[in-house]
Amino acid sequence: MTIAVVLLVSLTFLSAGKQGRQLDPTVILISLDGFRWDFLGRAETPNLDRLVERGVRAERLVPVFPSLTFPNHYSMVTGLHPENHGIVSNTMYDPVLDARFRIGDRDAVTDGRWWGGEPLWVTAQKQGQIAASFFWPGSEAAIQGIRPNFWKRFDSRIPHRARVAQVMEWLDLAERERPTFITLYFSDVDHEAHDNDPDTAPEVDAAIARVDSAIGFLLAGLDERGITDQVNIIVVSDHGMAGRSPDRVILVDDYINIGDANVIDWTPNIALRPDENHVDEIYRALKGASPHLKVYRREEIPERFHYRDNPRITPILGIADEGWSISSHGYYDSRPDRFEGGTHGWDNQALSMGGLFVASGPAFRNGLVVSPFQNIHIYELICHVLGLEPAPNDGSIDSIRVMLRR
Repeated sequence: MTIAVVLLVSLTFLSAGKQGRQLDPTVILISLDGFRWDFLGRAETPNLDRLVERGVRAERLVPVFPSLTFPNHYSMVTGLHPENHGIVSNTMYDPVLDARFRIGDRDAVTDGRWWGGEPLWVTAQKQGQIAASFFWPGSEAAIQGIRPNFWKRFDSRIPHRARVAQVMEWLDLAERERPTFITLYFSDVDHEAHDNDPDTAPEVDAAIARVDSAIGFLLAGLDERGITDQVNIIVVSDHGMAGRSPDRVILVDDYINIGDANVIDWTPNIALRPDENHVDEIYRALKGASPHLKVYRREEIPERFHYRDNPRITPILGIADEGWSISSHGYYDSRPDRFEGGTHGWDNQALSMGGLFVASGPAFRNGLVVSPFQNIHIYELICHVLGLEPAPNDGSIDSIRVMLRR
């Protein structure tokens, strides 16, 4: 996994709808993984365009570091930087648990011990609201002993229409059963931008069009229920994408003995837990290894990354320059083509890592373009819409209040 976008739908009242019901404030948060901020308008996107025309757009949404899928999805629903919620990468090691986490490991993904902070579905349910999730990192684990009232095991094969149909079914439930907070996730753009050139490939254009159609299915469902004018929709992504090349690979075993360090994560950030006797040696060897690799002890990592204060962050971290990858000779030599296509994870301030933000509906001003802002503020925004008291977090509603009507 790697790009991502979020659609937040807030339905405030249904009294004017065909079903004659009145909804409590309701939010649907939809992630379009891998949708870079400047992908908007690149392909045919009539449904996203509809939202832009009547709402608010950010110049770009700034991800947290590292600009990876799991850390950013979880930051958006907790308002916390990864050092504070604990999902510091897609792949990590916890020295206290003496356990590894990988996004494809079902046991780890569903283990609530990995997931710190308080995600929105927990905040909502602790305050008497109902939550549902059709995929979201963290939603399959019991966090603080709580899962969403309704949740799905991740399965990328489930068609878009089936996902949206389930959301509509949740909205059609009786008031005492109906969720006020719903998540929904699509990964098409991320997959195609990994496998192809993210800047030029027609496969990426086709994926953009597919996820736009998914938004169209949702809008059609709201139209059928007569509630479109009462719905607030926000589209965001978890990160952007940049191209890479077999000609831009740093081979670290040219500089260190890989056997002297436990490599927790490889690229574009190499996370190292060296043997105690080799920490200084490995640090010095990598520090001057390549002009395209910045190497830090954990306490030296720049403050702007908010990426020091967690034992899951390794003692040594190497960050490749945008467009560069990190590997060993054995892995690279066996298949150099692995380093074609696109990826993410680099410096979160890089333009190519920026995500999309579009908001439209009665809560939002019309025709407004706002400056780039960090995705940690989305948690407070959704709490504001739902009338929830937010848990302690690193974001602030004041940072994005300008986009709200009042």
